Amino acid sequence: MVHGLPLLCIDRVAGGKDNFCKFIFWEGMIRINKRSIWFVIVPVLLFAMLAERISTNGLIRFDGWVYREAVKHMTPFLTSVFKAITHLGDPVFVTAFCSVLFLLPSSRKTIALPVSCAVILSAVLNTFLKQMFARNRPDGLRLIYATGYSFPSGHAMINAALYMMLILMIFRYRHHLLSKIILTFLCAALVGLIGFSRIYLGVHYAGDVLGGWLLGLAVSSMIYLLWKNGPPPRHNSKTGSERM
Repeated sequence: MVHGLPLLCIDRVAGGKDNFCKFIFWEGMIRINKRSIWFVIVPVLLFAMLAERISTNGLIRFDGWVYREAVKHMTPFLTSVFKAITHLGDPVFVTAFCSVLFLLPSSRKTIALPVSCAVILSAVLNTFLKQMFARNRPDGLRLIYATGYSFPSGHAMINAALYMMLILMIFRYRHHLLSKIILTFLCAALVGLIGFSRIYLGVHYAGDVLGGWLLGLAVSSMIYLLWKNGPPPRHNSKTGSERM
């Protein structure tokens, strides 16, 4: 089942199905710089190498070592903290966040569409890949309930796509260096903590999280390149960078 996501708002904001397809796929693909595409190709190649290692059980020792290190200092307090952090990456929270972007005038015409596209594409791709690889979840202690296959981690992949896209938007629209640094650090920290929480809570291997991060980066990079090189969004001069 695909994670619950804001699929219904896209056509309205982009101006209909035909305009949306043109906006994302045709205009952007024509203008993409050849060197920029490596930000998509390299993570995909690294994911393929990782997937090959996992399919041949080549990461068993690595996965075990990371898990042992993650839970070495496990306490009830830390468990509560990481349960709260992992819920920040749940589909309900991600869907609510994307919906808010569409509701706010300052983000509706700037970042809402590319961010939501990255989230939707990563969720659909993750569902397909989990069925394809069919890797079972860890057999050890699970501190939260989780169903489905393990590789790649949906939480890691979708939130990597979400927050990486936000980082790209931050550098596009924010003008103050300090705010760029702070917001980028917060986004990166959330990606890292959500991914780590999945290992700590026993519902994913380290390889699952790494794979999710790599594909989340690839998806967000691809959507950003298509969006950046497509036709400029229609908005007033005060809507974009001045209000963010």
